[in-house]
Amino acid sequence: MKKCVSIGLSTIALTSSCFGDEYLSNTREHAPAPISPNLTDGDNIPNSKDEKSELDLIWRGVESSFELPFGELKEREGLSGLSGNFSLNLPLIQTQDANLPSGATNGPANVNYTANLSLKYVLIGNWFASGTVYYYFDKDQQQTWNPDFTYVFGYSDWRPYTLSLLYSNYGGNRFSPETGGSRTNFDEGTVSLGWKFPITGKLLEWTRVSEDGSIGCQVDYNWTPSYFDLASSSYKAHQRTASLGCKYAIFGNWYVNATAFYYFDKSQQQPWNPDYTYGFGYFDWRPGTITLQYNNYSGNRWNPSNAAEGTGRFLDGSITLAYSFAF
Repeated sequence: MKKCVSIGLSTIALTSSCFGDEYLSNTREHAPAPISPNLTDGDNIPNSKDEKSELDLIWRGVESSFELPFGELKEREGLSGLSGNFSLNLPLIQTQDANLPSGATNGPANVNYTANLSLKYVLIGNWFASGTVYYYFDKDQQQTWNPDFTYVFGYSDWRPYTLSLLYSNYGGNRFSPETGGSRTNFDEGTVSLGWKFPITGKLLEWTRVSEDGSIGCQVDYNWTPSYFDLASSSYKAHQRTASLGCKYAIFGNWYVNATAFYYFDKSQQQPWNPDYTYGFGYFDWRPGTITLQYNNYSGNRWNPSNAAEGTGRFLDGSITLAYSFAF
């Protein structure tokens, strides 16, 4: 499963995290500011009114999810609702080719410099469809699982306490597949059901280093109908994971983020499927701005000695430079 369209091709990391995982493709979401009532140092007794307010916020977020505001369609003009970015993805090192059977459409992160064009179209409310096309500077290094294009669609609302539902496909999609091949394998994409929430109260006060610091998190359930299993060199069914990702906005548009994954069936985890991913950088969601990020979606392991060769190191990450625009 996968998260961020313009970087990394790990089969899990880009969905929620996709991460989140932004809407979670293309770029990182702008973490929501704390909304909970402020508690003074002397508040040792729970305030039922504050608790009710917090529950109201949560319920309003959940209840407002998946809305279809058809009235917006009357106000649409031309290409309104269309946005995107140009980006350069620059891996820090070039790793050796993976020893995978010919034709495999799932595999490790891309090791090639790429130029990418991502477009997102908001259909209505927070329902959208997006896609990214990739240009490989060294075409010979493009593996069968490195896509010509990727795509994501579904519902994602940046506001806290809202649900999201996404389908994402970062497999080896081809504009011109070989004879007998497929342009895309829809069943190898990932469906993610998520819920966003902010970190508030004392925990936020203890961790932030500036007045405008904030932490936004998202929990996801991810399901991939068909995935490639390296041990058996065959495709298997129903890879399932849960993920928890958080983004810490330090100050201004500077941030760090991380996502941890839980595999319901540990045997389904492939060498390129991470225990966790992480990133940091400068992200501005506004059109006409520059974003600079480092992200690591390689096969990171809690115990580094368990990482597969050529994965799980800082140098296995990549740098992305992007310019955003909107119509």
